[in-house]
Amino acid sequence: MNKKKIFLLSFLLLILLVASAGAEDRRVLQCRVLARDFMTELKGELKSALRSGRTVKALSVCSKVAPELAARYSLHPKVQVGRTSERCRNPENRPDSWEKVGLALLEKRRLQGETLAGMEYWQEVEDGGKRSFRYLRAIPTGSLCLRCHGEKIGSKLKKELRRIYSEDRAVGFRLDELRGAFTITLSQ
Repeated sequence: MNKKKIFLLSFLLLILLVASAGAEDRRVLQCRVLARDFMTELKGELKSALRSGRTVKALSVCSKVAPELAARYSLHPKVQVGRTSERCRNPENRPDSWEKVGLALLEKRRLQGETLAGMEYWQEVEDGGKRSFRYLRAIPTGSLCLRCHGEKIGSKLKKELRRIYSEDRAVGFRLDELRGAFTITLSQ
């Protein structure tokens, strides 16, 4: 099935789920579907790049493809989708104050033994008189992530990382650590 059909089917499923749920439940379901689809498509792009045998090629997925996906998943001006982390590679993905609190809570839950896969945090917030629904979904560090974000990175890749990301702080991760989170804001 091609990507457009998958996206359309996911969108239709989202509409059906949202229509049958309460207000908060609808927003949580909407965010779950957006985060899941974004994660699935990004992971597929990364795997495809890595199958070509060039880890350096995978950098373009995170630096170019991921922002394009985030823009596409931001379906409406009132829906913003992205990624964030306390240890960012791209300064544009630095967490805002709400995301910092959420990331700290996700990390606390991980340290208390909760599994990161599927871990979420959400809250309705008011900022400057504007209400919005904020959502984070944990990104666990998987073996795929370790090639570019792990403790052992080859010299060629390190050189390319320095070229693309002069402020890179997204290295030294271990398997199953909190890599970051998908972040979604639904404005009202």
